[in-house]
Amino acid sequence: MKYISVVNTAKLVRAALKESFVGVKFSVTSDSYAGGASINIKYTNGPTEKQVKEVISSFEGSYFDGMIDYKGSCYANLNGEEVRFGADFIFVNRKYSVEFLTKMANQVAFSYQVKEAFEIVDSVYSGAYVKGCNQVYLQSNRYFASQVATEASEVSFCESQPSKTVASVYSMGDDGYGQGCVGKLAA
Repeated sequence: MKYISVVNTAKLVRAALKESFVGVKFSVTSDSYAGGASINIKYTNGPTEKQVKEVISSFEGSYFDGMIDYKGSCYANLNGEEVRFGADFIFVNRKYSVEFLTKMANQVAFSYQVKEAFEIVDSVYSGAYVKGCNQVYLQSNRYFASQVATEASEVSFCESQPSKTVASVYSMGDDGYGQGCVGKLAA
């Protein structure tokens, strides 16, 4: 079995994303640390996290089963050769533009019959800074804020295209020890 380093796995992920979501700018970084390695993907607007995960899921080299506190291995076939990808996990972080978040916050506010408009003044990967007369309402009402986040997460700015890189990878499953094992060694 051939091992593909986390750096080379990141190159494959970058190529797959570029082919799948034409025109969307992704930041793809890899990190090696004691006990493993990971890839972080960051982007603004673009496809949903679900769309991105569907494209890159077969490049993960591990899975984690929290029920039994177990980190297991995933196996794949790349261009007909059995491989093990070096990134244990791939994390997807989607950021929204200020304009888009403002629009979503005001749509949700309208559905709750809140009359004042929200003004999003800065956007970060984990949320937004809000300015205006309803700032206290948005920050104190977690349900409202989660509704904005939920509705925003379901909006896609593009469709997925077929990728030659993704087509060259076939997931062979996992080592068969975790809950719901599906793979190569599963009995």
